[in-house]
Amino acid sequence: MPRYFLHIRFREGADGLALDHEGDVLPNESALREHVEATARDLMRNTRLEAVPDWRSCVIEVMDDAGRLVLTVPFSQVSTERR
Repeated sequence: MPRYFLHIRFREGADGLALDHEGDVLPNESALREHVEATARDLMRNTRLEAVPDWRSCVIEVMDDAGRLVLTVPFSQVSTERR
């Protein structure tokens, strides 16, 4: 199964990207999308950071094992409702 890395873009520039060094193994892109949205929801609900005054302005940039960008999910497009 492929491993995906969910990097969080919280502002422009190299210092505005929080890198995911571990990644997550997921069976397919449908499961990936669900995982990314659940991660974004969890961060918006439970995480407070000085560097991130508004989570809805952030984006998750998903890379595969080869370093290719496979998915970009703006937090503003993720519902905060529980599924």
